[in-house]
Amino acid sequence: MSNIYLKQSKHGTTQQGKSPNSPSTLVSWEQAILKFLTYAELRKISQQHASNMSSRLVQFQRFCESIGLQSFQSVNVGHAREYLVYRMNQHIHNKYKFATENFSTTPAISTINREISLYTRFFQFCLEHEWIKRNPWRPIHRFPDPVKRRPRYSFNESEIESIFSVADEFYDYYYLLLHTGIRPTDGFRLRGNSINGSYLTFQMAKTGDWMVNIPIPSSVISQLSARISAAQIDDDLIFPELSADRQRKYCRRRVQEVFEPAFVRGKFINLHTFRHTYAHNMLDRGMPKEVLQTFLGHRSIRTTEIYANWVKGKDLEIWVN
Repeated sequence: MSNIYLKQSKHGTTQQGKSPNSPSTLVSWEQAILKFLTYAELRKISQQHASNMSSRLVQFQRFCESIGLQSFQSVNVGHAREYLVYRMNQHIHNKYKFATENFSTTPAISTINREISLYTRFFQFCLEHEWIKRNPWRPIHRFPDPVKRRPRYSFNESEIESIFSVADEFYDYYYLLLHTGIRPTDGFRLRGNSINGSYLTFQMAKTGDWMVNIPIPSSVISQLSARISAAQIDDDLIFPELSADRQRKYCRRRVQEVFEPAFVRGKFINLHTFRHTYAHNMLDRGMPKEVLQTFLGHRSIRTTEIYANWVKGKDLEIWVN
């Protein structure tokens, strides 16, 4: 089992011969979290996802301990609501969201909603194991997310021309994002072996376990030909100059500087906007949502049940040139 779980359980040992499920043994936070994460592993979640779950669960544990709760069995719905008030007023540093360098903001509604879902699942797991009598997070409802309801901003032709006119050393990278729709982080990580003929194959950084294999436009192959040839010699990065955080920051700023700061903040302009633009353009061309889902590497159209990997390669190729 992964080390990220093992280090959570160092205080969770039980007396020899006693099961953590035994009525005479009070299950600890660490034991419950460990068992929950072990069960989650059966769903083949990515290492990154598992690490995030572990961090969030320990975060809630630390909060409970800070208000005098030494066991998860003592948590009630009032404590859950108290935690939400604490989280929604907690300021965090986010250097990537806006153009300002040291921007401090509260967690996004989507982040809070993910935590509500996680804690509800965790305590439901505990309830099913009869470690608690009721799920304190069950009465807590997710918050409406105004960002999800707002249309994602996409660059228009004039804005794209303005961006590329100042792109300079980032021109190839912007070109890749605009014409493939891949996530900026995945673009940073592409290596020589990511290009297989006219196909782009890589493991998405966001999920860690989701392989993408999609055809890419011949114009992208042509634009990046020198980089691809150099990278394929020793399977190097296609964009080695963007391996450092400082250069990635400059790369992001170059796009944002085309717009007024207030516009950047209001529309959340960043490198990910290239992905929105790609999706918008493909839908305008009449691409079916199921096909676009596969190009973007989404597990589902509505983040629920419609998986993307059923679309065949030959059905994708007609959309790249």
